[in-house]
Amino acid sequence: MPKAPRKSPRRRGDSAGSERAALLRRIAELEESEAHARRIVQTVGVSLWEEDFSQVMEVLHTLRRQGVQDVRAHCAAHPDFVREAAGRVRVVNVNDASLRMFGASSREELQGSLHRIFLPETMAVFVEQLVALDQGRPFLQAETVLRTLEGRHIEVLFSWTWDAVAKRADQVLVTLMDIGERRAVERALQESEARFRNMADHAPVMLWVTDPRGACTYLNRNWYDFTGKTEQTGLGFGWLEAVHPDDVQAARAIFLDAHARHASFQLDYRLRRADGEYRWAIDAAAPRFGPDGEFLGYIGSVIDITERRQREEFQRFLTEAGTTLASSLDYATTLASLARLAVPSLADGCMVDLLEEDGQVHRVAVADPADEPLDDNPQHPATRALREGQPVLLPELPLDARTTIAATRPLSVMSIPLRARGRTLGALTFFTTARSGRRLGEEELAAAEELARRAALSVDNARLYRDAQRAVRLRDEFLSIASHELKTPLTPLALKLQVLAREIRTLPESPMAQRMLGHLDSSLRQAKRLSELVEHLLDATHLSAGQPRLEQEEVDLAALVRDVTASFQPQAERAGSPLLLEGEGPLVGHWDRLRLEQVVSNLLSNALKYGAGHPVTLRTERTSASARLLVRDQGIGIEPLALPHLFHKFQRGVSERHYGGLGLGLYVTRQLLQAMGGTVTVESTPGRGATFTVELPLPARG
Repeated sequence: MPKAPRKSPRRRGDSAGSERAALLRRIAELEESEAHARRIVQTVGVSLWEEDFSQVMEVLHTLRRQGVQDVRAHCAAHPDFVREAAGRVRVVNVNDASLRMFGASSREELQGSLHRIFLPETMAVFVEQLVALDQGRPFLQAETVLRTLEGRHIEVLFSWTWDAVAKRADQVLVTLMDIGERRAVERALQESEARFRNMADHAPVMLWVTDPRGACTYLNRNWYDFTGKTEQTGLGFGWLEAVHPDDVQAARAIFLDAHARHASFQLDYRLRRADGEYRWAIDAAAPRFGPDGEFLGYIGSVIDITERRQREEFQRFLTEAGTTLASSLDYATTLASLARLAVPSLADGCMVDLLEEDGQVHRVAVADPADEPLDDNPQHPATRALREGQPVLLPELPLDARTTIAATRPLSVMSIPLRARGRTLGALTFFTTARSGRRLGEEELAAAEELARRAALSVDNARLYRDAQRAVRLRDEFLSIASHELKTPLTPLALKLQVLAREIRTLPESPMAQRMLGHLDSSLRQAKRLSELVEHLLDATHLSAGQPRLEQEEVDLAALVRDVTASFQPQAERAGSPLLLEGEGPLVGHWDRLRLEQVVSNLLSNALKYGAGHPVTLRTERTSASARLLVRDQGIGIEPLALPHLFHKFQRGVSERHYGGLGLGLYVTRQLLQAMGGTVTVESTPGRGATFTVELPLPARG
């Protein structure tokens, strides 16, 4: 059987050489790692200190043996001990960042200048290091202040660590990080926050801030003062508890909708004040965004707008009240509507009392059961307002006085006299009850005074209109009676004059007869003129009483104008005004013949009176739907200011000193034409005459 080959024996020298080479490689790797670590330590931006606290530990052991249990208290009682212990710390090494931080040119310079670096604040941190060593705590971190070799103070984050398990106090590592810039930013932020809070707390409005979740993180002092709440009850979503229960749901919905879209919003709601009263507020907010566009929440403001809303509501109330007061001249009805309108806008109840001409007080309106009589109650505010002519305000009625004012036991009352043209016409009384709990004050009194002023004007105007209507009726009655009384003797007088004229004409050869005939003709003309004036008075009174009676018939306007013109020919010759007829015919319509003759006579008589010595033109023509008559003179004309009033009763375009008449002819003319469905207008230039245009409806052509 063959034998296995023999292994050649390994030399001992070769094995030892290999182990030595491996050890050298390991040492080289460690040195490279250490060099790399040292390079990192030297180049890092943090100040690194390697220190030896071995002697300090010995001092602490001595204290222990002496029975000292509280190192911190011992250090506070013995400052020299702290300085002695600090002198026993040996700085082993520092990195380059430490040299740069403290402005040292070398490690030797830095290590030899530790007394210049340390400040009282630094010694306080050193005491904490002693306590940590004594208690065996391996780590300590604190913020402190050091001083550079140039004397500049720097704020640093101090970190101190050692191997507390092995009790290796000879290898303590200290790191110092310059936090001056960070602290400066923090202080700037704190100052900015303080400025914001100071401004916000002194702002005239309520301010608030939320986080991205929508929770309130800040409310200014004004908000807390207004609501009476605290930070504990207001922050987060607690502010909603101050919102009126009827407004919470709508406010929450608007806020959540805007929050989901990161959009601005504005809403109105009632906010409970510290005294329990709910006040209307407007809440407006805008989203906040960070430098990178991230949503940070909202910042908003809340403003009490109760007074503004009250002013707006009162202006709307005054507008409605003005419409109500102007709707009718029956002031009893309008004042009753006004009283109902004032409740509850201005108060919980309203009473209106009027002072009649006989001195009696009559209550014309009550909005709420409060019909307490005034005669037997001199303390009633309305009685005082009527008697003194001044407003009476009772913001808070005593309990014993409430039942003497009204059955409703009002809490607050005010009465304002209705005064116009220096006279007291009545009083408006407003009151509140426990139903609303409101108290009437100066603002409500000012509003009520404005309302009373308007109501007084309405009552005064209605009474003036009533008195004027009464005077007009009396005047028309007088004119009607006077006209009839004047007309009664005029008719036989005119007949007698006509008979006398015919008898005188039978004696043509008598000189006396001819003179008498001239006087009779003049008397007949004056009698006719007086008769026309009386007819105008009668027509005016009849027209004022209502529509005139018309007897419609088929009438040719062109023929009627020719007939009237012919009857005026003698008068035109005496005035020296030729009458010129123009136009086409016939113009047939259904009108009242006698009334139409009266219209043409009035216009022609007017033209001859004011256009004497100049031609007068009468023209008839047909338009698409009407018959038209134009009467044009070339006389003195009419002033522009008089034109709008020319067709009113007793109105004249010229002075009655130079031209007679009552100023009724044109008024009667317009009223008669309107009764027949027609119109009359005038155009005039002073010194160049006037043109009157009559339009009468024509039947539609078949």
